[in-house]
Amino acid sequence: MLKFYSGCPRNPLNRKSFPTALAKVKETPKSDSNLKPVTQFLPRSVELSHKMPSSQEEFFKQMSTMMTSMITDRLTHRGGGTALFIRNSIDHYPTPIVSDSFENTTIAIVLPNSQQITVSSIYRPPHGIISTDELNRIFNSNNKCIAVGDFNAKHSAWSLGRRNQNGNIINDYICNNNLILLAPPEPTHFPHNGNNPSTLDFGVLKNFSSGDATSLNELCSDHNPVSFEIDINANIPAITKTLKTTNWMKFYDITKEAIPGNPSINSTKDIDEVINKITAVILTAINQSSKAKIINGPHRKLPPRITNKITLRNQIKKRWQITYDPRFKRKSTQLTNEIKADINQYDQDSWTEWLLSLNQEDLSIYNATRKYSRKFHKIPPILDTDGLKYTPLGKANAFKYSLENSFQTNPEPYDNRHISEVNRAVQHFLNSMRNDNNIKLTSPLEIQAIIKKINPKKATGPDGIPNKALKMIPPNLLTCITKVFNKCLLHHYFPPSWKIAHVLMFPKPGQNHKLPGNYRPISLLSNLGKIYEKVILARLKEHCSDLQIIPDEQYGFRPNHGCVHQLLRVTNLITHGFNNKLYTGGVFLDVRKAFDRMWHNGLIYKLIANKLPHYLIDIIILFLLNRTFKVKLNSTLSETGHIKAGTPQGSILSPLLYTVYTADFPVNNHITNCFFADDTAILAQGSTTKFVIRTLQRGLIEIEKWCTLWRVAINTDKTRSVMFRKGHPRNNLQSLTFFEEELSWDKEVKYLGLILDSKLTFHSYIKYNTDKFWAKVHVIIPLIGRKSPLSLNNKVLLFKQILRPILTYASQIWGLAAKTHLKKVQIMQNKILRIMTNAPWYIRNDVIHKDLKLESTENHIQVLSRKFFQQITRNTNPTILEQLNFTNNNGKYPFPYATTKWTLPLKPP
Repeated sequence: MLKFYSGCPRNPLNRKSFPTALAKVKETPKSDSNLKPVTQFLPRSVELSHKMPSSQEEFFKQMSTMMTSMITDRLTHRGGGTALFIRNSIDHYPTPIVSDSFENTTIAIVLPNSQQITVSSIYRPPHGIISTDELNRIFNSNNKCIAVGDFNAKHSAWSLGRRNQNGNIINDYICNNNLILLAPPEPTHFPHNGNNPSTLDFGVLKNFSSGDATSLNELCSDHNPVSFEIDINANIPAITKTLKTTNWMKFYDITKEAIPGNPSINSTKDIDEVINKITAVILTAINQSSKAKIINGPHRKLPPRITNKITLRNQIKKRWQITYDPRFKRKSTQLTNEIKADINQYDQDSWTEWLLSLNQEDLSIYNATRKYSRKFHKIPPILDTDGLKYTPLGKANAFKYSLENSFQTNPEPYDNRHISEVNRAVQHFLNSMRNDNNIKLTSPLEIQAIIKKINPKKATGPDGIPNKALKMIPPNLLTCITKVFNKCLLHHYFPPSWKIAHVLMFPKPGQNHKLPGNYRPISLLSNLGKIYEKVILARLKEHCSDLQIIPDEQYGFRPNHGCVHQLLRVTNLITHGFNNKLYTGGVFLDVRKAFDRMWHNGLIYKLIANKLPHYLIDIIILFLLNRTFKVKLNSTLSETGHIKAGTPQGSILSPLLYTVYTADFPVNNHITNCFFADDTAILAQGSTTKFVIRTLQRGLIEIEKWCTLWRVAINTDKTRSVMFRKGHPRNNLQSLTFFEEELSWDKEVKYLGLILDSKLTFHSYIKYNTDKFWAKVHVIIPLIGRKSPLSLNNKVLLFKQILRPILTYASQIWGLAAKTHLKKVQIMQNKILRIMTNAPWYIRNDVIHKDLKLESTENHIQVLSRKFFQQITRNTNPTILEQLNFTNNNGKYPFPYATTKWTLPLKPP
């Protein structure tokens, strides 16, 4: 029937009205499985070149993680608004335009040649008159401008039929300001009643030579999408993902023949040349043995049955736009509804199939969880000293200046006399003759053992060598690397090429992300240099252990030492005070930029004073001095930044050097020091609060002196003090003074992730942990939710690996809290298990636990506690072994570990 239809009586089809469309209408629609599938439904949308859709008056969800959405909602009522979707590979920033009559979303695109293009998505409501002042706000920039959208303006220059006043205003403005009108030759708006199709969607260009606009017969709106092709005279990088596969056997063969195993090395210059040659050989071998396949983004590909139906719908819709036959309109609407239902069902089936394919053996379930946990963070304009920075290079340099300010020695506190003494001692050491005969060289077996343990998925540093390649090197290259390391040890040398870092910036949650200081830097170092650092670290640890430099109270960065061990030590002392009617006061110090602002000469002085081998001191001096970095945003690198203080972030040597630097922290017989890296707490105990406060004040005075000598800054605003005691306070406590600041007494403090309140009820911590737990559940609920088709075994696995550790962190400490608090933890577990199993209301919780083979939180905490205390018995640190001796049960408040309500003791018998 469609083949012979020639129009309806109201609007007959003829060659005079639409001469180019008649031939198309009189042909039967053909399905073509090779047509490009439509992957998004964007009613009333406009698409620019380089895949940057804009839209007006529509509801949107984020289309892809490969694109950034800029949306301006209509505030007066629900619906409406404008939007732009920009590829992440296109550098841009928002430039909102204040307008009373135009709804707009405006951005500025930064081209590789540093030129800028302003792009606006426009919607002009049909009522009211357009003001030229509004148009001036859009086109007042000297940059190139593109404004596209629904102007609701008609004029014979771009639209059939009658013109309106707004059309005359826009046409006059275009002519008077030497702008270019870009409108499709076909109508873009087809009213549902079939009257007077018109062109309301078009573009206006400024400072462009030409362009093209095409009305697309797609989607299901009364407005056709419009595609614009504009020559911008610049290459914008396309979003591509390269899938690289390497033939490691071929890599092995190439490197085996490319470099000798015993190169001639007689000086530090020779060392640098051999390192450059090793790097070049590895990178060349990777390129020669690899194949790259470009993937143009994670686009959804619809099956032919849906794409064919979309093609048919578009052709029928085109017939209705030409003939206004209601049968075409009904058929088009019917197909649109079918297409939506088919796509929803296809998406659901694909999601189900993907979830069912996840399993533990190939780690795909963990990769899926990581995918949902990680979010793409678009870095907004960064506020620098001279204003906001919008371009990637400007942002990177703003971060660089911020980091350079961080990598400086603390200006306060300081002691000029002591600084001079330290500098003279370091200079005397550098000028003295040093001959080490006890240098411990490395071996291929040691290097091979180090390489075997490195993570092959770690990111590459400035040298571009991946860890996977290091794992596949042949024996001759392993021998060559070993010789380079040995020569570095013999020459007391640290190569400068391994002192360069690429820094990635990640926003801190809950902070103002326009400030560069609210980002967390992650440094990427050369992987070959990190292996050399591990060689140095092994020797440095050995000497620190022999010389007993690291205090027993320092639990950070030590094997078999964790946060829970230090928390046990703190809470045992507090509970001992409760049992014996003693007060326990604690001051929890916040060290400002502990690693970033360490005084280099002070560290070297302490290495000399501790009588470490001279060759290690010389290597560490070179390791610290003249380090540089560049901030990396996507593919843009900042200018070179210089590190003048602190230990390098990302280096495996930094933690140990920090513990050496703080090893001489003041010691007092009446004060207990607790360290975990830079998390420092001091505790004092006594029968009266006056004695505790007096003791803590003396300790703070000693700490002030130590910080002044070694230029360590304490953030007094974040330093907390708590008086732990049972019962109600009878009088106000006298404040402590630290660096001329008063430290008020708080009711609770967060230390090593656990909130310690003054009575150790752990009420605040369990409330905090509840929010943290449900926030994590919200992230992975697509995987473990009621409607998730993921197998129940995998859901239980995710619960055990991700959610339960949040519930039970430090439960060895708070596991004997009041029943009301422990019940809240069990309720959280009950709820999430019911969600995972989609259990009806009448199924008991103990039945769910039994079927899933999960113990209650109380029983699980018992298991964790027994394992924890059994491990303590095997620890060699005397301060940890002392915790097994806290068995005093004569006080008013029974000690939890001694009088447990559980049938078996927490501690091993």
